[in-house]
Amino acid sequence: MNVAPLKIAYVTMQFPVASEAFAAVELRALQRLGADITVLAYRRPPAHANALLAERGLANLPVDQGSLAATLRGLAEVVLRPQDSLPLIATVLWHCRGKPWQLAKALALVPRSLGMLKRLEVLKPDIVHLFWGHYPSLVGLLAKRRLPLTVVSHFLGAYDLEQGFPLSIQLARQADRVTTHAEANLPALAALGFDPARVDVCYRGIEVPTPLPAPKKIRGLMVVAERLVPQKRTTDTLRVFAEVAKRSPDARLHVLGDGPESPHLKSLARQLDIEARVIFAGHVSHDEVFRRLAEAEIAITMSQSPSERLPNALKEAMLQRCLCLTTRSTGIEELIDDGKTGLLVDPGDIAGAARVLGTTLNDGEAVARIGGRAQARILADFDIDRLMAERLRLWSTLNKARLSGAAA
Repeated sequence: MNVAPLKIAYVTMQFPVASEAFAAVELRALQRLGADITVLAYRRPPAHANALLAERGLANLPVDQGSLAATLRGLAEVVLRPQDSLPLIATVLWHCRGKPWQLAKALALVPRSLGMLKRLEVLKPDIVHLFWGHYPSLVGLLAKRRLPLTVVSHFLGAYDLEQGFPLSIQLARQADRVTTHAEANLPALAALGFDPARVDVCYRGIEVPTPLPAPKKIRGLMVVAERLVPQKRTTDTLRVFAEVAKRSPDARLHVLGDGPESPHLKSLARQLDIEARVIFAGHVSHDEVFRRLAEAEIAITMSQSPSERLPNALKEAMLQRCLCLTTRSTGIEELIDDGKTGLLVDPGDIAGAARVLGTTLNDGEAVARIGGRAQARILADFDIDRLMAERLRLWSTLNKARLSGAAA
């Protein structure tokens, strides 16, 4: 007997987002595994949304986008469904009363949340998964109240914990399951009163091509792939490269990504006299990132973003047998074992990063050895198809238990 695919509604703030390739990776994996996926987004799509969806292999994915029209329809639902809108507004007013900015934003999102609830009532999904755990908590609370046969899965990552949105905590206490993407987040969740036994650590994985092609490395090529924003500290990466380049004539750096820091970074490259050895590629496709990583010996990021947790860009570089150098951030040891599967330095330690990188670059055997171990680490623990298959099994178990309970 054929079993109907699990029907899953993903709730996020905006989709697609250029800097959130990890979302597309997750959704593609679920589609390959046979899940029936619909995305619901609070915000209107970016201008290049269709091109980005096509680039990421999701052109046929149903996406219920935010818009002025969607907000107006939601306002009608607020009026027509006071039994749902009034309790939600009261909950927002009470729990967000000490955070005026979050209070204002949450109230502004109430209409769209009611519109999403109406869409969910039509879809009748088995699972509602909150891809972000802050403001999407609004629709999560509505789903818990109005969709008794639907399992509500609530993600709480580093960014959500930093935001400290009060309704995140309220929903997490009611959700059927809470997930997070690093063991390092568990103490913060425990401090909020959650039983760690109710929290699943679900690493964000990457796609592993089959067969996996052998990388063809270019001597001295280094890559940084990240959004060019201040907290990523790409300025530090350029300064590290400038020091390494003084002693390594073959060293070249490709900067993959775009953002508001781009003009400043290009100016800094000129000031450091490395302009001729640095290529600013801007936004490139995911396939192009993989291609350049396959050629690079070194991948580097000096990010100091407080919400950094096991970045997928590093996982992709490790899969391509790059020697990765990054800063010590919360949970990074879950991905990189210093000196064995990569190199770790303290945030802002430009001299230390240049020293360890320069030493390692001169040892071709060390680069190859660490790169090989890095790839093995990814294959063992960060294959997205395996990780999402585990997630589907969990959701399926929860769904069957919910339906059995309803039947009884």
